[in-house]
Amino acid sequence: MNNVQEANQGQVEQVPFGAIRHNLSDILPTSSEVGQLWSSYLAECMAVCFLKYYVAKSKDPDIHTVLQRALDVSSQRVNTMEDIFNSIRHPIPEAYGEKDVDVNSKQLFSESFTIKYTRMMLKFTLINYSNSLSLCSRSDFRSYFSECINTSHEIHQKATEILLAKGLLLKAPSIVIPDRVDFVHDKSYFGSILGNKRPLNALEISHIVSLMEIKQLLKTLNLGYAQVVKSEKVKYFISQAKQIADKQLKKLGSFLDDEDLPQPIITSNLVTDATESPYSDKLILCHVTIVIATIIAEYGLSLSYTARRDLASTFGNFVIEVLALAKDGGELMIESGWLERVPGTADRKELIQH
Repeated sequence: MNNVQEANQGQVEQVPFGAIRHNLSDILPTSSEVGQLWSSYLAECMAVCFLKYYVAKSKDPDIHTVLQRALDVSSQRVNTMEDIFNSIRHPIPEAYGEKDVDVNSKQLFSESFTIKYTRMMLKFTLINYSNSLSLCSRSDFRSYFSECINTSHEIHQKATEILLAKGLLLKAPSIVIPDRVDFVHDKSYFGSILGNKRPLNALEISHIVSLMEIKQLLKTLNLGYAQVVKSEKVKYFISQAKQIADKQLKKLGSFLDDEDLPQPIITSNLVTDATESPYSDKLILCHVTIVIATIIAEYGLSLSYTARRDLASTFGNFVIEVLALAKDGGELMIESGWLERVPGTADRKELIQH
């Protein structure tokens, strides 16, 4: 055997690959893909209902442009997802539609609230779609969620610019910029539930302020919904949500007060005196319950960036309170026949018994 043959022994010939092509009809979607598509469809149908009403009542040309763009994008997403559902032969969820919104009803929220709330929901949309993209393998699902991230980012940025220009953007307080790099040398840095506590760090402040902004916007939302919702049971649930939000807001604000940091304030004059509902009770209850569940995820994210024990303990207690509230909302949705079932795996035990 010559030297060339010896050198080639055990080597695998490198064959260049061209474009890899798949017939998507031969690839079954995964449970992750179906679940993310299903939840996204309900969310976008819900967004279309809200945005149709916001656009119909919008008079400020800058705000109107952003709301109209958001409505156009959500409407297109609904159409795209219906095409995907049809391509995988999956029934299209009932979700929400024309019967759940009345664009002719009196204005319930101010324009400044609608742009602030839309921006907040776009924040959650970016987080959810980033997660959805990471869970998908089929190219059509990945392409769809990638486009959702791009357009959501675009609208979120535009909404931020408008709020900045109008002096309406809520911002976290500034801190003293350090003049050197520092390290932690004392385990008391983590503090205790009742003992001495170090000052809040930048990450902890940012999450407290973010949570307070979300809580204040939802407080405004619930105040408006309580005025117009027809069902007494739904109205009571919303009042419970508002009471818990008020209590948690006060506690979050106390952490900033202890550091002589200003609390973020959202103008309270954001709800009109309307008593005619622009939305169905079904849409209102489902929306409030879903947003409550989203807050749980926000508390979880805040916990992961918190090093002070007292703050972490507070976030943990808040999660327990909000979980119980979300459960109440879910049970009320079931009682009302409004909780659409998430696609699931087959119940093999029941199939075997039959």
